[in-house]
Amino acid sequence: MNDPAALYALLPEAVLAISILVIITVDLFLARERKWLLTPLTVAGLAATALAIAAVWATPPSGALAGGVYTVDRLALVLKLAAVGIGLLTTLFAPGYLVVRRLPLGEFNAILLFSTLGIFVLSSSADLITLFLGLELMVMPAYLLTAFHKTDRFSNEGGLKYFLLGSFASAILLFGIAWTYGLTGSTVFTEIAEVFSGGLMNGAVLVAIGFLTVGATFKAAAVPFHFWTPDAYQGAPTPITGFLSAGPKLGAFALLLRLFSEALGPLRADWLDVFVVLAVVTMTFGNVVALTQTNVKRMLAYSSIAHTGYILAGLSAFAAASDPRVATQAIEAVVFYLVGYSVMNIGAFAVVGMLQRDVRRYGGLGSFAGLARRQPALAAAMTVLLLSLTGIPPTVGFFAKLYVLLASVDAGLAWLAVAIALNAALAAFYYLRVVVYMYMRDPEAEPAEVERSGVGRLALGLSVAGVLLLGIFPGILLGWLPA
Repeated sequence: MNDPAALYALLPEAVLAISILVIITVDLFLARERKWLLTPLTVAGLAATALAIAAVWATPPSGALAGGVYTVDRLALVLKLAAVGIGLLTTLFAPGYLVVRRLPLGEFNAILLFSTLGIFVLSSSADLITLFLGLELMVMPAYLLTAFHKTDRFSNEGGLKYFLLGSFASAILLFGIAWTYGLTGSTVFTEIAEVFSGGLMNGAVLVAIGFLTVGATFKAAAVPFHFWTPDAYQGAPTPITGFLSAGPKLGAFALLLRLFSEALGPLRADWLDVFVVLAVVTMTFGNVVALTQTNVKRMLAYSSIAHTGYILAGLSAFAAASDPRVATQAIEAVVFYLVGYSVMNIGAFAVVGMLQRDVRRYGGLGSFAGLARRQPALAAAMTVLLLSLTGIPPTVGFFAKLYVLLASVDAGLAWLAVAIALNAALAAFYYLRVVVYMYMRDPEAEPAEVERSGVGRLALGLSVAGVLLLGIFPGILLGWLPA
């Protein structure tokens, strides 16, 4: 690691780590009435991190770093930039919600950036040990964020369930890592792939794949490893729920992409069927249960599970592809979906949070009744976000589903594409139901007070602009993806 080029490639991680230290230090000396300064300071740290990513992008290193355990390629840089965007939107959405409930901004911003740093490590992992360290660096802060509202029993319950089940899943993943090391004698992805490319396949290998699949898909909230998701998402402070639905999911799929496309790529025929089943069951279960929800926050939690299924379909298309071009197309579809989903879902949860200024309200459908009359701009923004989540053009959600669907067809999984289309139609009912409430229902007798934070409205505008911009010009993002 004395190579200057290798150290330069780690510039984004270094800038983000320094930002965390600066926030923690400044928070110690700020008076309570000046804590709002931590938000622009965090935004500045994330902006500096984005500039560092751009600098590394301009002169990317060749090959893996640190003896092959860390890689900085185009895929890693795109995922890191997406993580920065998620962190930036969450930072802007959070103050209006947290200040009303007297929750500390300093701790929130520092924990948020720690989790983002974990996503960075996951995105560049080229070794099982590095992968596990990045995963824990991402999820440990996520546990804290879920239980961040210490005086709210729902937040405590959600955080405890997430922590207990997440610990079990991490142990299962670690056991799979140990099993894989025992079979291959290495933890480096390229060396593991070389061993498996020799045709090694037996019961022990299937056990290793099973443990790795369970541990990894739990973090992505795939069925049947999703049980923590609804309670954790509903209990967490709503801006944090937006982050949980996007940040850790991005990190989980970074883990899946690195682990299954690189280390276990030669065995793709053996894990294909499992991922196809997981994709169909996950998207169907998430949509069906979301149909029954009258709490919008919980509905979005179950729909988040459904979106995991769509993304898993892209990974299944990669495994089924015999043509390298189609395999690359599938990876691009997965990354495009992750980025588009993050932008629209964080914005949707933010609108729910804006309607929860009254701490006694929990995001029921009634809160949205007549919103178009009271707050037409807010209702219009939520409509765009919901249309994108449904998959209606010209939004990024349409192209996200389209690319996964096309990748599935090109990989020979036409029936999986049909399942995606049917589930998208099913999801339209519960997403558009919220639009109906906003535009076609009378407001409640005492309608929910709406947050009027200028910073929050700015972030919501950025989310809507991102949804439309990436929907009208998807090539902007596709041009960045690894070829």
